[in-house]
Amino acid sequence: MVDIRVLRSQEPPPSDELARLADEHDGVILVGRWASEWPKLLEYLRKAGARWHRVVYIDERDAGKSGVGADSLVEAYRAYLEALDAYIPVVVSDTGKIVSRRDLLRSGLGVFFVYTSIPDVLSERCSSLKACGICLESCPYSALEGKPPRVSESKCAECGLCTSSCPSGLLYTPTHPPAAVKRLLYELRQRGVEKLVVTCPLNRARVYEGEDVVGVVLELPCIAAFRLQEYLFARQLGLEVAFFCPEEARERCPRRRTAGEYLLLISEAEEVTRPQAKPVHSDKLAELVIPLAPGRDEWRPLARLGLFRVTADENLCTLCGACVKACPANSLVLARDGRYRLLFNHSSCIGCNACVKVCPEKALTIEKAVNPALLSSGKMIEIAASDVTRCRRCGKEIAPEKMIKRLSEKLAEKGVGKEQLESLWLCGECKHEAELEEFRKEIEK
Repeated sequence: MVDIRVLRSQEPPPSDELARLADEHDGVILVGRWASEWPKLLEYLRKAGARWHRVVYIDERDAGKSGVGADSLVEAYRAYLEALDAYIPVVVSDTGKIVSRRDLLRSGLGVFFVYTSIPDVLSERCSSLKACGICLESCPYSALEGKPPRVSESKCAECGLCTSSCPSGLLYTPTHPPAAVKRLLYELRQRGVEKLVVTCPLNRARVYEGEDVVGVVLELPCIAAFRLQEYLFARQLGLEVAFFCPEEARERCPRRRTAGEYLLLISEAEEVTRPQAKPVHSDKLAELVIPLAPGRDEWRPLARLGLFRVTADENLCTLCGACVKACPANSLVLARDGRYRLLFNHSSCIGCNACVKVCPEKALTIEKAVNPALLSSGKMIEIAASDVTRCRRCGKEIAPEKMIKRLSEKLAEKGVGKEQLESLWLCGECKHEAELEEFRKEIEK
């Protein structure tokens, strides 16, 4: 059973006492009215090596802003902390830290370690997507490298922006894992919450200064830590999500590049989706967007959202099938129904670039784009086609005509003789017979 302590206090609890409670219990829920003091308390917990991510602060004013009682909010966060229990955050060492004897006796060697919001990845599944490197390009601080991605502790700002870039949902932050955040969103909605205000510890107190900001406050290390997948899940539940990150405060924030980029991503997501739909429990971006997507049958270019369109140059594509074999998401299919047809499934493409990299003719291109109708229907569309080549002797089907013609052109450029070129238009059996005939002629000479 998960051990969660609820502490109601009119004053902030002593920092060392709270650090002890955070280590002794699976979770601590604080209820008070001292949001301005909370950032300093949270920073102490982190520096002390305490499990700060398991301490939740609920301001008494949250009830008024959300229209939901404080006890209901406590129960919702209790469910969140129960779901959080299965996850272990990334821990880094801080061997240069100077600690007191008291701290050393209280926490032991654990005082030299810090719980962080550094992202983690589902390595095995990520490794199977060999050509994908979308997340590497998403980090403004160049903190990701390798496959599966490794995070540089010295470069990472712990903003969480990169976790929204993975179309497969394999990148996440263990201190605020997807399962726990979704559980919280569901519990809040079940208790009648309609609006959610996402903010960070530094801006938390300012939420209560005016009456124009309404809703339950969801505090994360950075607004970008609210992963795009969970944002879409919130919209499916019918929650109205607002982000409280004032521009003047953002200018002073070391994560200002992150916040600005994240808000542009959210804005793009809002433009191609509609609120409220049947909730989908998935980490794949396309599967979360599908129920929210209006049914317009038109392509719309995207700048940030991880939805993709693959196109083929009909003059270059030979329908050889190399891209089909390389695609890890089965988004490309080579169909044979009187013709050879290369089909593309928009709803399953993860933009990993495997098809583009493997194409011997450089015929494929990939771009960020969305077609709501295709996304919703899951329908495959034709992006290239070729007539069938049949054996000039027996009429048996050989291959796509475009592939034979391209091969013939390349061999001719290399000086291959006419007889050898003609053999390209024969099936395997007829080609063997033709070789035997030539052999007999040579013997009879």
